[in-house]
Amino acid sequence: MKRVGYWMSEKKSKKLNFEDHVDLFRNAGVELLKIDLEKELEDQGPFDMILHKFTDILVKAQQGHGAEQKIITHIENYINNHPECIIVDPLDGIRKLLDRNEQYNLVLDCNNMNSGSHVFIPTFVDLTSMDVDENRKKLMEADVQYPIVCKPVVAHGTEDCHKMTVIFNDQGLRDISPPCVAQTFVNHNATLYKIFKVGSKQYIGQRPSLKNLYAGKDQSTIYFDTHEVCKMDSSHHLTQLDDSDLKCSPLSPDHAQLEALSETLRKKLGIDLFGVDVIIECDTKKYAVIDINVFPNYDEVDNFFGDLLDHLLFLFNNQQNTHSTNGQKTTPGPNGIHKQQTTGPNGILKQTGRSLSQEFISDDISAKRLKIMDQSDDCGCDSLVYCSRPVSKHDSERRTNGDGIPKTQNDSMNQRIMSAGHNNSKAMIGDRA
Repeated sequence: MKRVGYWMSEKKSKKLNFEDHVDLFRNAGVELLKIDLEKELEDQGPFDMILHKFTDILVKAQQGHGAEQKIITHIENYINNHPECIIVDPLDGIRKLLDRNEQYNLVLDCNNMNSGSHVFIPTFVDLTSMDVDENRKKLMEADVQYPIVCKPVVAHGTEDCHKMTVIFNDQGLRDISPPCVAQTFVNHNATLYKIFKVGSKQYIGQRPSLKNLYAGKDQSTIYFDTHEVCKMDSSHHLTQLDDSDLKCSPLSPDHAQLEALSETLRKKLGIDLFGVDVIIECDTKKYAVIDINVFPNYDEVDNFFGDLLDHLLFLFNNQQNTHSTNGQKTTPGPNGIHKQQTTGPNGILKQTGRSLSQEFISDDISAKRLKIMDQSDDCGCDSLVYCSRPVSKHDSERRTNGDGIPKTQNDSMNQRIMSAGHNNSKAMIGDRA
């Protein structure tokens, strides 16, 4: 039996219903043990693996909070004293994503971010001052153009990390709240695509996003929270395209392009549980990376724990360097469900493929899956693409035949934030006309 210590915030643990899946892991030869950070890890181990989301603690430790610094020190001491313990994911990889400016520069370093690539990072610059003239100069030097979206430099672990502003003109520079990353806003027909990675598997969800926005000297700054505007089935008025843009329908993404992007980032970051926010620019049809999330909520992934278990078993097998020589793969059972198996020759753990409980999933939930698969070369797992909301079986089958990812439906108006009109113009920083 492999011992996996896990820790995440109480809020995230409840949202994922982590403890409800203990039996699924135990039946596959994995014992899940919740870590108590107030106690020594040595007294709770030994652990064969630590599965975590320490982002909030890492952020506070970097900000100088003594209690969190002590926790991280204890964790790193345990990791250093037990090199055989697998860490999902390595702390160094997580640290790279805590600062948005560092995060974006990291993406720029990826091989597929060259001038001829279909993937890009909208121009950005790190702002640390409230001096309007200084900020205007930095924006011009970085070729950041209006409208600009200002994001807190801390990407995880704070209440404000999802609170952002959109600035349309020089006058709006007074509304900047440093430290922040200012980035050129890219029109994308109010559609956001979220890539979810679980090891080699990729899932794609669709969410509402900000409508098309245009620079203008009379536009007032917009303040918004991405958790409100970009949540599933949001009907926020900032996601409603203006009449002149209604003819612009969301562009369906090329799944191969997104998979190449996510795999590049996976190798660059050295982590396996993360999400990438991507939008498709209206004019160029290129893919813009606008955020990377550590251990996201996986709301669109209806069998997350079965897939997570597969990945952890793969890591155990890979550690023992017998995965490629085992020569045995899971065999489909009734209705295509993979048989649950625990150990193979020499006690090697086998991948389960899918939880047996999926045989009893209702039609409404099973219809949520889009029948798009891509075999992974790494571990024989399926790479599935999911839609962003439950759909009827008829709707799912119709879209499976070539319509791609379903559009998100808007049902009711949520909290309103003052929005701006537009004037079909694109303005350079410093243009006061």
